[in-house]
Amino acid sequence: MSNEKSDEPARLGNLLLQTGVALIKSGAGSSRVIKNLSRFANAYGYEANVDLATRNISISLHKEKRGNIFSGSRSIASLPGANFRVISVISRLSWDVMEKKISLEEYANVINQVPDIPTYKRNVILFFTGIAGSAFCYTFGGNVMEMVLTFLATVIGLFFKQELVIKKYNPFMVTFGSAMLASAVIAISSKVLGVETNLEHAFATSILFLIPGVLLINSFVDLLDGHIINGIDRGTNALMHAFSIAAGLATVLYIFKML
Repeated sequence: MSNEKSDEPARLGNLLLQTGVALIKSGAGSSRVIKNLSRFANAYGYEANVDLATRNISISLHKEKRGNIFSGSRSIASLPGANFRVISVISRLSWDVMEKKISLEEYANVINQVPDIPTYKRNVILFFTGIAGSAFCYTFGGNVMEMVLTFLATVIGLFFKQELVIKKYNPFMVTFGSAMLASAVIAISSKVLGVETNLEHAFATSILFLIPGVLLINSFVDLLDGHIINGIDRGTNALMHAFSIAAGLATVLYIFKML
């Protein structure tokens, strides 16, 4: 690793950019991204300066007194999601590179396989998210009927959201539409079943799957770590999603005259 090849800085720089994009898209916080990339660079004898935003990343590599020997940047087309498996794989790899002296070729092989890391099957996600919604409904005082309706609304709303995400619709409109559909399931079911109560517990918990928890946590952590712009960016994004959820729920309540 000590014998530097002429193309090593460029290869390493591009791998670091690819790694940074994967981390950001998987929901990693700013500090985690910078620490992982710096660890990779240090393992190969370089110093990395990382300029990070929520939609792009820039990296420059330095070595001893030679100054800047690589500069590059990449934009991130899609908004960050949450894939903790990717974050875990990259974090372990960064320590393996540092401690086991893994070559660039081995590093590249692992990073190129990151997009193929399996996630949970769609049916599993839908089912357990529905169960979680029902559990919240029970925790907040909902009865059996409300729990069943919450499960149904959550599954339908999440399925609709997944379809819109695949088709790359505006994320805030996706949240608004999903909140409308999930709460509409509750409203329509109450009319069909002739339920006289307002089903407030079902309404309140049927849209919890849309809460942008990762964005809120990363926003708070970024602010504490001094990444003020990224923290404000993520926080504003989360607030927009929260507003979209509230607007979707309020729209259904107004249409069905349940306000």
